[in-house]
Amino acid sequence: MSTPNDKKKRTYHHGDLKSALIISAISMVEEGGLDQLSLRGVAKHAGVSRAAPYHHFSDKRGMLAAVAAAGFKALATNMLEKAEGYPDARERLDRLGYGYVDFSVNRPDLFRLMQGPEFQQPGAYPDLDAARSESANSLMATIKACLPKSSEEDIRAAAGAAWSIVHGMTLLVIDGRMATILDIDPLESAALRITTHLNLFASD
Repeated sequence: MSTPNDKKKRTYHHGDLKSALIISAISMVEEGGLDQLSLRGVAKHAGVSRAAPYHHFSDKRGMLAAVAAAGFKALATNMLEKAEGYPDARERLDRLGYGYVDFSVNRPDLFRLMQGPEFQQPGAYPDLDAARSESANSLMATIKACLPKSSEEDIRAAAGAAWSIVHGMTLLVIDGRMATILDIDPLESAALRITTHLNLFASD
């Protein structure tokens, strides 16, 4: 006689086990943080055998790198969705910034994992590097459109300034500190009020 877990295991038989494990790991990160996360715990959450995760991840760190990569892909998607329908480059930049803040503030534990120092070494996890580049590429393309006559060096400096503003705002909101100087309800209005101060991105 089959059980619900048997059915779940059969569902993962045809190649989607890795995705299922990543989804389970993300859920566990967002429900209880990183401290209690383990490969065995993720396997149990996904309804598969304890050995199953080792077919896809060499260790917990490798699994977390895959979780971080999934997070960056979701971040890039959210940024693009918030900017959809805004053809003006300056408005689009504001909306991309809001998409960054919106995603990160609403998923703080995943955000902190994605930005953790243990995953900042280029080349260690190629899939993570590629996923991280997705959101960065959207930002760079939009800034180039805002500053069509600028050098590559200036474009990168502008990207650094834009990222610093939205990333800094995100951390201040998550840590409960932004509310001391700015009403963050609704978050969209607050984020757009911050990003509109990037006057250096006016088209020349």
